[in-house]
Amino acid sequence: LGEGKAAPLPPAESEFYDVGINTKCNAECPFCYVSATGKGVNYPNICDTWKKWMDTFWEKQDHRVLTTNKPFQIAIGSTGEPTIHPEFCDFLKTVYESGVVPNYTTNGIILSKQTPLAEAILEATRKYVGGVAVSFGNEALREQARQAVVNLINNGNTNVNIHHIISDKESVDEFLAEWLRFEDKILYHVLLPLMPAGRSDSGIE
Repeated sequence: LGEGKAAPLPPAESEFYDVGINTKCNAECPFCYVSATGKGVNYPNICDTWKKWMDTFWEKQDHRVLTTNKPFQIAIGSTGEPTIHPEFCDFLKTVYESGVVPNYTTNGIILSKQTPLAEAILEATRKYVGGVAVSFGNEALREQARQAVVNLINNGNTNVNIHHIISDKESVDEFLAEWLRFEDKILYHVLLPLMPAGRSDSGIE
């Protein structure tokens, strides 16, 4: 392996996993690399499934030091919009109580509103979530995404990130404008190059 290089963890014992809980989305962005739609599905029994998966890992307590092969954290939302799943808040709590830090990516539509559902998700986010990434790629949803970021910042106790789709000079200029708008309130601005995948047939210029 060479001096100073550690062996990689086996795939079944990774520190971090990308987790999909549905293939459904309420945005249907034209660049979506997984082509999620409103006709997708919410996977059933996600809390029970998570608990069963966690039972396959081991933990050992030794002089107040916990040793485990469980993941350290997960990102939720790789295959759809997680906030529309009816078990989403319960899932965040279940993951947190298993000793794993949940994070999620969202288009911000639900979190931009003042509704009981949005308040419930924000409350669960404040209690259980390490970080939230809001996608700014869809220009038609930009105002809702901005309001979701504001609501998450005001909600407190959670790191807020923004995902920007970079395709041309104009999109880079838009990223810079959002960077200046939110200043140091955003933990990370993540620049994602547009790729010809899913519903997108074009790439970064």
